[in-house]
Amino acid sequence: MLRLGLIGERLSHSLSAVIHETFSRETGIPLTYRLIEIPAGQLDRQVPALLQALDGLNVTIPYKQRVIPFLDALDEQAQTIGAVNTISCGHGQARGFNTDVAGFSAMLRAAGLDPCGQSCFVLGTGGASKAVGAALRNMRAQSVTFVSRHPGEGEISYAELRERFSGLLVNTTPVGMWPHPDACPLESKLLNDLLRQCTGVADVIYNPAETVLTLAAKKRCIPACTGAVMLAAQALEAERIWTGRSLPDQLIEPMVQAIRQALIDA
Repeated sequence: MLRLGLIGERLSHSLSAVIHETFSRETGIPLTYRLIEIPAGQLDRQVPALLQALDGLNVTIPYKQRVIPFLDALDEQAQTIGAVNTISCGHGQARGFNTDVAGFSAMLRAAGLDPCGQSCFVLGTGGASKAVGAALRNMRAQSVTFVSRHPGEGEISYAELRERFSGLLVNTTPVGMWPHPDACPLESKLLNDLLRQCTGVADVIYNPAETVLTLAAKKRCIPACTGAVMLAAQALEAERIWTGRSLPDQLIEPMVQAIRQALIDA
């Protein structure tokens, strides 16, 4: 039986256990999955023991970068992005991976959004934005521009976004996430202006099932999606790492349905 878990600082609203338990039911692969909250300052004390006790871990905020010094190796994707969301602990070696790239790519494909040859603008510059940027480049986007309220080198401001935007819009900020679903990272006039030149909207938020951004796009018949498929697909990619098996993409759909049902039941 696989012994798995998720580490993070606050996990009360995590759906990871639901997703992986659904995977187990669909495949017959036995596993246990624990939510392991680690308070700030306790990482050094708890992580080494977990790496010894478990077969695999997922990692979420705020530990995707802080966990790296505890690992023996990183795969190329995690090394490029500088963040880990999956750890394989087997065979006496702790190896870090980033499955968010595969998850976001699957999300775009499921929604019929193809960034190939397009200008792509990513709202936010946190850890999720790095995985999104890598996925967009892998899918041969013409360009990837990051947008920040406090732009650093190579980033643009929201004022500049108004002048430069045309193409695919991606939100990686938490603005609009439950429990504040009426919030939006773009003020209404700017959003309306951008949608006139928009080919698609992808929002990595999965709760709520539709955000202000995606609803606004769909009202204008612009293809749009939120993050349930990304969440399920990155989990499936983690299971491929942990099991060493070639698992079919068809497993994503029941995992997505489990996510949606869990949100209804919450």
